[in-house]
Amino acid sequence: MIEVSAHLIGGPVYFAGDRISCRVTFSNVRQTAGCPQNYIATKKSEEVLGWASAQVVCVCTINPQKVLVMDSISNCNTSMTINSTSLSPKAGERGLVIFSTKPKILVCDLTLPDESNTDYLYQETLPSSLPPSFRGQAIKYSYKLKIGLQRVGAPVKLLNIPFRLMTWQLCGLPNCQDEQGIVVSNPFLKTSQCVNPEFDDPLETMQLLTSRRSPSVYKVTNGKGKVVNLCLFKSGYRLGEDIVGTLDFSASNVSCIQYSVSLQSQEVVPEEKRRRIGPYSKFADEIVTSYSKHHEFWYLKTYYSPSSDLKLSFKFSIGFLQTHLSLPVPLHVTPSFDTDMVALKWRLHFEFVTAVTPLRWSGENNWEAPTSLDIETMVWDLPIVIYPTTPAHVSKALYGTCDATVVL
Repeated sequence: MIEVSAHLIGGPVYFAGDRISCRVTFSNVRQTAGCPQNYIATKKSEEVLGWASAQVVCVCTINPQKVLVMDSISNCNTSMTINSTSLSPKAGERGLVIFSTKPKILVCDLTLPDESNTDYLYQETLPSSLPPSFRGQAIKYSYKLKIGLQRVGAPVKLLNIPFRLMTWQLCGLPNCQDEQGIVVSNPFLKTSQCVNPEFDDPLETMQLLTSRRSPSVYKVTNGKGKVVNLCLFKSGYRLGEDIVGTLDFSASNVSCIQYSVSLQSQEVVPEEKRRRIGPYSKFADEIVTSYSKHHEFWYLKTYYSPSSDLKLSFKFSIGFLQTHLSLPVPLHVTPSFDTDMVALKWRLHFEFVTAVTPLRWSGENNWEAPTSLDIETMVWDLPIVIYPTTPAHVSKALYGTCDATVVL
C-alpha cells in the first residue's frame, strides 16, 4: 500500500505574504495487521501512484440564521468520483471557497519500489490581501492545504492540513485613521523614513505601533459627577500582550463600590447583509464575546487595624484612591480586521457600581460600613485595536498539528 504523509515545515501559523512550505513523503509500505483481508500482500511488489497535486484554499462558512445567504452559495459541497482526474478546490467543503491557489502537480505516474519512499517539496506564497483565520458566530474563515491523490483505478483521496493565517490591516481600523504614514526617526539617517505598511515588513511596522507609548486619560462621569480618571498608556496591543492601565479615584465625588473591566470582541456584519429576526423586527445586534476580565470591590470586606492606621484602613475598605488593571490578550484570538462580510472590533467593557449617596467618613474611631446601600450601575465601552504578533509566538499557544497522513 501507499502511505502519504505531509508536514508543514514552518509550523501551523503563517502571516499574510509568507511562503508556506510542505514536505510530502510517498512511501511503499508492507501490509500490517488490521488491514482488510482482501488487501493483504504476500510478496514484494511495486506501487504506482497516478497523480498527486496540492493547493491552498480559504473556505468561508456563513451562518444563515445571522447572515443573508445567496441561493447560489447556500450549497457548495462537491464530491469527487473515480473518474475525476484533477483536484477541485470545492471538493469535500461545506462552505464557499473564496480563495484557492493554482493547483501544483507534485507527481505523475510515480512508481514506488517495495519499502521505498520519495520526498517532494510544495511551496506557495500567500497573498497579502486575504482575510485572517476567524471562527466567528456569523462568519468563519478557515485555511487548509489540500493534497489530492489517486491510484490508478481507485477514487480520489484528499489530505487536508489546516493552518492559521494572520493578516495585517493598518488602515480602516479604529484609532488608526491617522497612521497611514508612520515617521521613523533615526539619528544615523540624514532624513526620516516613512514606513508604508503595504511595502515594508508588516511585523516591523506592528512593532513600531505597539511599542510607542502615548498615555491617554479618560474622565469617567455619570449624572452625579466624576467617578474615576482612567489612564491607558496606548490604544493598540499585540496578541499575548497585557493591557495595563491605572484608575484614580482620589478626586471623585461619586463613591465607587465595585468596578470590572472585560476584554470583548465585536463581530459586526454590515446591515445590508444581516438576517432579520422577524418580519417587523430590527436587524440582529452585533455579536459580543468576552475574554479576560479584571474586577475589584471594596464595600463587602471588613478591614481592622490599629487606630493609628484608621484613616488609611478606611480608604482601603471603602475604595482605593488609586489602583490598576491588567488584562492579558489571548494568543488564540483574531486581531482586528475588516472585510466585506464581517468586521472584528475590540473594546474594553467597563462596569462601575456606584453609591447613590456618597459615603463619607466623619472621623469616628469605630466606623462601620452600612448594612444596606442604594446603588446604581454605569456601563462604558472603550474601543481599542488588537494587532497580530509573530507566527512563532502564536504557534506555542496552539494545539494544532503540522502533520497529516493518508493510506491509499
